[in-house]
Amino acid sequence: MAHYRLPHLDLSTRFQLALQMLNPLRSWGEATELAKEYQVSRKFLYQQRDKAEAGLLSALAAGSPGPEPLSTTLTVDREHLQKSIVTLAVAVPASIRGIQTCLEAILGKSRSVGFIVQTLQRVGEAASQENQTLSFPKPVLGEADEIFQGRNPCLTVVDARSFAILQLSPQAERDSITWGVSFLSLQDQGVRFQDLACDGARGIRAGIKEAELPVPIRPDLFHLLQEANILMRRLEKKAYKAIEQTYKARRAEAESRLPKRRCGRPLKIEKNLQEARANEHQAINRYDSFLWLQQEIRQALEPWTPSYRLTSARQARETLETAVTLLKEIGDADISDYARGLLDHQEELLAPLVWLEQQLVSHRQGLDPTTEATIIWSYKHRDELGLDKPGQGFPSELCPVVEAFWQALDTFHRSSSLAESLHSWLRPHLQAHRGMPDWLMPLLQLYWNHHTFQRGKRKGKTPLSLAGIDETASWLQILDHLLGETQMESQAA
Repeated sequence: MAHYRLPHLDLSTRFQLALQMLNPLRSWGEATELAKEYQVSRKFLYQQRDKAEAGLLSALAAGSPGPEPLSTTLTVDREHLQKSIVTLAVAVPASIRGIQTCLEAILGKSRSVGFIVQTLQRVGEAASQENQTLSFPKPVLGEADEIFQGRNPCLTVVDARSFAILQLSPQAERDSITWGVSFLSLQDQGVRFQDLACDGARGIRAGIKEAELPVPIRPDLFHLLQEANILMRRLEKKAYKAIEQTYKARRAEAESRLPKRRCGRPLKIEKNLQEARANEHQAINRYDSFLWLQQEIRQALEPWTPSYRLTSARQARETLETAVTLLKEIGDADISDYARGLLDHQEELLAPLVWLEQQLVSHRQGLDPTTEATIIWSYKHRDELGLDKPGQGFPSELCPVVEAFWQALDTFHRSSSLAESLHSWLRPHLQAHRGMPDWLMPLLQLYWNHHTFQRGKRKGKTPLSLAGIDETASWLQILDHLLGETQMESQAA
């Protein structure tokens, strides 16, 4: 306590003196005795009393209710500006001019376009290096698709298990060598594919073949079946038109039987009532037949039946072949072309079911149908049942079988829909910048992999945490890391 003018009176001694002076029951003359004992004046003791009393009143005074008000001041330094620029670029599809306007309108800071571009380029380079160090502990269920901005293609590869972006590769061409090099770079990075799903893009398939990836290729089921939706809408439209024609023919015939014709022009009809009824019957039957056959095809390709039994690949093949034969008998040229397309892709459509059967063939031996149905039913309703891990609630001897079923069903893969869903998020960014700057894709990939999902079954988790990577940094933490690296590089330069 050397800072006091009276060094022999330390803090604890001053506490005791202040308490004795605050005591309303102290004896007469006690202040004089204390002054003599500690060699101070009586005025000093009363000053200590007043200071202690003021401090207690200030600490114990009633405050305003509710939480403390937020600070009304914001310190906008260089680091804060850089964070704002990068966040506006990736979290909001803002152009360079838009970022400049936001900085001036919200933060009251005017920065040139060159400063903003240089900041994004430096952070984008650091983000690219960070993305290349990413490795996944488990084999990924790859989904590949292409997105274009103008004539510039970009290969998008995501993991269906975690919705993490494995690569965003903008290139000048989309030939087999270009995409093959992109797949090889993922392989060199340590990414192991369990399978790879893509649509009918020839460049991607040629790139996979060029890279000689030892993984099965899964065609996108919904791309193969999307033609059915177009045919279904067309047949439905024809059926409603035939119904309308029958209604008009019925009205025209009823009017012709009236003793006096109504005023106005006579009702025009294309066919008489008998022909209209025949056409209506044919159109409705054609639509109903196609709808029923399409539902049968769709159900035959599901991993389990409505009774929660594993779908047999042999039975699915027979159902598909029978449905194709019946589709050709409908008598429509477009439907026949669609049926031939299904037959051409038959092996690819059935490949996931064949794989699933092979994975579980040893575990299904001696398993009764009721138990198998219960295992598959529990897998489908695991979220409603609150089952955190496979085998929960089952006898201990069945736990390995349940775990094998759940593992196989988790990795049952047959679409690239997540890659296309990601493109709906990428598209506004590409349109805002009217292209693919070098810094954009690495930053978007890094932001997506470290951002937290706000809703849905992935709520509260990041794509990297869903991929099994422990101790993943949040977006703000990774942004601080990137800005720190760029500042160190600029100081070293």
